[in-house]
This record gives sequence, structure tokens and C-alpha cells, in this order.
Amino acid sequence: MFMIAIVAHNEEPYLANAISQARAAADPQTRIVVVDSASTDGTAERARALGCEVISAPLGKGAAMAAAARGADAEWLCFLDADIVEDGVNIPLTLRRAVEAAGPGTAMVVADFDDPPPPPILSATIALYGPLVRALFPEADGRFGGRPLSGFRAVRPELVGDDAPRDFGIEAYLNLSAALSGRPTALTHIGLFKQRFRYKADMGTEISRAVLDLAESHGRLDPALRDEWDAWVAHVMKVIQGYRGDLGERDAYLERLRAAADRPLPPRSR
Repeated sequence: MFMIAIVAHNEEPYLANAISQARAAADPQTRIVVVDSASTDGTAERARALGCEVISAPLGKGAAMAAAARGADAEWLCFLDADIVEDGVNIPLTLRRAVEAAGPGTAMVVADFDDPPPPPILSATIALYGPLVRALFPEADGRFGGRPLSGFRAVRPELVGDDAPRDFGIEAYLNLSAALSGRPTALTHIGLFKQRFRYKADMGTEISRAVLDLAESHGRLDPALRDEWDAWVAHVMKVIQGYRGDLGERDAYLERLRAAADRPLPPRSR
């Protein structure tokens, strides 16, 4: 019924925590795999030393998740980001219980969480994913909690389609695909979760591309106007790429970010 896939790129120092949580959440039928996304450190070797099955995948979060979905042999595939820096609430166990409580038609369960202070600024969520989804996919707006791009989720493997993005657009794609399917989804809360701030310059562009690609393919956006939407995204990305997490610049950055996100969006059709 349940397969756990730990998605990892250069996560050798943190892998043991994720594997430990997965084992504590597993029953004898649960398959646990580490999906090694083209790591250049000892991630795969560390996983094997800990007795875990390893699936090799190309670089890219979506590519790694697609590799897990292709090899899935269960009704549910539970994805975990590998960088669980400290043990707290058992995330896969929380997701498993939420899956067991969900109705039979449920397509996905997303784990929402809170940050210890000071909370990070969710730049791509606030200024890109949120505005684009509200404009193009209102049925998905607010449906996936305060962390709609959470890497902790349980999905039906078939939701990771052949057209799924191979990069950080994968969570946006899963959210919108689930919403478009008309099937129920669920949220579960894992409480406080400490994560690492890692600067990923292109993440917002990849998330936006996933939303806009789906909007085009589902008739929500005229392809002739795509360049205007890409230009709107590029303006926001210029603001995002100028901030590297300095707490002293936080308030000023938030003002710039909100101003960029509040710019009128282009038309969807002529």
C-alpha cells in the first residue's frame, strides 16, 4: 500500500535521519528507497551502508521523483526531502496516518508545517506561485496550506505523469494536476520543522514555468501571450535573486517582493 521515496542530491550528512524516520513509519510490506539524484558526494554509498535500496536518477528533483514513480509498486508513494536536519515529528508516519484516514478517491496528501523563528521568506510561494495560481487555477488557490510547495507529500504514483517537470516545478505540477483531476486532496500538519536555507537561483523560474506550461496545455493561457507572462515572472525573479537571506535586509526585501508581486498580470487571452 505504501512506498517511501527519500529524494536526495548531495545529502550524505543528513540521510540517516530521513532513513530512520522512514523505518519507524514502515510496516513489513513498506518499501523504502533513496532516490539518488546525480549526487557527487557519498549519498548513494551512505544509503547502501545503512541498508537502504538506492534508485539512481538524473539531476533534478522532478526527474528523481519521476524515477521513483516509475518503479513504484504500491498504491501510495510517500516523498521525503532528505535534508531532515533533526528528528522531531515523524513525517512519513504522519503522512501514512493521513493517507489511512483519507477517502479511497484521494489523489494526494500534503504535509504542511511551521518554521521556528525567524521564519524564512517563501519568496517563490508568495510572489510567483500564489499570484499565478490565483489568476490561472483558482480551484487550487489555498487548497494546499501555507506550504503548498512542501517536499513532504504522499501521492498516487500515476499523478507523476510523463509531462511532469524534471526540476523544482514538480510540486506546483502535482498540486495543479491533482486540482485539475477533480479528485479530493488532504492536508496534514507536522508542526515545527527546521530546514536549511539554501540559495537556489532558478527555483522560482522553474515553479513558474510549471504553472504556465499547464495553463497553456489546459487552455487557461493563450500561447501567443506567453512571452508577456514570462516577462512578468522575470521581473519578480530579478527581485528574488537579489536577496540571499540576510536578516538585516529582510524588511526592505519584503517590500520590494510585495511590490513586484502586486504588479498587474498580463491578459490570459486576446
